[in-house]
Amino acid sequence: MPLRLREAFVALLLTAAAAPPGEIQHVPMDQTLAILGHKVADPEGKDIGRLVDVLVGGEGQPQAGVIDFGGFLGVGSRKIAVEWSALHFAPGDTKHPITLDLTQDQIKAAPEYKDAAKPAPVVVAPEAPR
Repeated sequence: MPLRLREAFVALLLTAAAAPPGEIQHVPMDQTLAILGHKVADPEGKDIGRLVDVLVGGEGQPQAGVIDFGGFLGVGSRKIAVEWSALHFAPGDTKHPITLDLTQDQIKAAPEYKDAAKPAPVVVAPEAPR
């Protein structure tokens, strides 16, 4: 069962290879992206919501992202959990640093993520046609 990440700040390190255990690795700021609170865009570049939480598995690896859609100041908003691989990160793209591989119809049909104490229904992105 994924665990809820409770830190106020999450950084995604975009590096080619992981550092050996116990070794400190310095990552240039232009290769990092603070992801919580960032806007999420659909494949066409339209802003659709904000990434508000990350769900991690028992090994500490991201399993899903929680995205808050719609509403104003929390009123009328709806959250869904999406498979981590459905999110794409581009720190160099200042307009759309995070994109999601789901259509508006898939987002509307997704079950709402309501209770962090219960297992999260995670939406999986469909595979691209080959």
